[in-house]
Amino acid sequence: MTLIEVEKLLSARLGFDVHTVGRHAVAAVIRQSMEEAGCADPTSYARLLAADSEVWNRLVDRVVVSETWFFRDTEPFNLVAERARAHMFRQPSRVLRILSCPCSTGEEAYSLVIAMLHAGAAAESFIVDAVDVSRNALDTAEAAVFRARSFRENDLIYHVPYFDPPNGDGLWRLNRSVGELVRFRQGNLIEPDFLGDEAPYDVLFCRNLLIYLHSEARLLAIRALRRLVAEDGVLVLGHAEAAFAREHGFRPTGHAAAFAFIRPGERVVPKTRPAIRGKQPLAVPFQPSSIATTATPANPDVLPAPVNPSPLEPEPSQLSLARQAADAGQLHEALRACGEHLKSVPDSAEGHFLLGVIQDALGHPELAVSSFRKTLYLDPTHREALLHLALKREAAGDVAGAQLLRARVRAETISTIE
Repeated sequence: MTLIEVEKLLSARLGFDVHTVGRHAVAAVIRQSMEEAGCADPTSYARLLAADSEVWNRLVDRVVVSETWFFRDTEPFNLVAERARAHMFRQPSRVLRILSCPCSTGEEAYSLVIAMLHAGAAAESFIVDAVDVSRNALDTAEAAVFRARSFRENDLIYHVPYFDPPNGDGLWRLNRSVGELVRFRQGNLIEPDFLGDEAPYDVLFCRNLLIYLHSEARLLAIRALRRLVAEDGVLVLGHAEAAFAREHGFRPTGHAAAFAFIRPGERVVPKTRPAIRGKQPLAVPFQPSSIATTATPANPDVLPAPVNPSPLEPEPSQLSLARQAADAGQLHEALRACGEHLKSVPDSAEGHFLLGVIQDALGHPELAVSSFRKTLYLDPTHREALLHLALKREAAGDVAGAQLLRARVRAETISTIE
């Protein structure tokens, strides 16, 4: 029995790369879903998935990774609090827009609300939108009832004012006044019209999604993220996704452990955005009318960081061209330019790293692994190369090897912070 047709459907509609979690694990999920749907043949099950949204949603609920908890990693939320305070000082009359995508079961979106409130922001001064592809995850998020496993950062200061304590059942219930400040909706980041009726966001959390997408889907996702981040906004990714942002021109900002990025430095001419059209009302106690049509002004206080990765090695023009081509999705041109750069600078760590990223995007993982290893030979502390190799080892089933690489990343992060 072959499940390839179902895997192709997951790849086409979700952008899901089965190798990121293991084909055996995905196969087990598919077989379980087939049994539930009463299908013994993968081909007929694939047809049913294409025709029946409920059957499709049940498979998606099982496939997506929904591991999350409140204030997962503290620095990204510290960054949000800092931006909230700066926003209140500089533009107190404008509503701050925040997006959590994918929002999973809601812990991240509610953490963003709590971070804003804790920073002193009034409820009517910000909007938190939360989007996920899984209907089941959204139902759990909207219920706003959480078990102890949703609290792992020991930030008990947030429990008391924002949650009703357990009454013997071990469940923490979010205060209704907090829960109503998140607008939940179902959506798929790689769809061409994803949030097409929304203005850009000042803060966009998209953590630990890109690592599960195949190369073509990652390009679609990056384009959507660039469109949805305001010109002076910030994109927050997972720690293993920093390389994806850098290869597409995003530049790091803020605390190193926040893994936050600003948009590429080229000047973008603002376009007039239409007012929000015919969308179902979302559960919020307020409906700001100006944000959908107001262009986000550039922030003159935010200066883009230099692109050069190291003061010891000024970035040659061919490497710049390679990055620009990769950012535009012109992978073969990027490969050519990167090769030209390495001919002139064969010991360029950044050149070998970018070569690995391009090779991986072109579907040559073995070549990519070789390039990442050369990067680490030249620069043993290169975080992105370490993270990419860790992902490759995990995909190959080498969990112990991946853990060693991640331990090196943590050590480098700590040393950078200190």
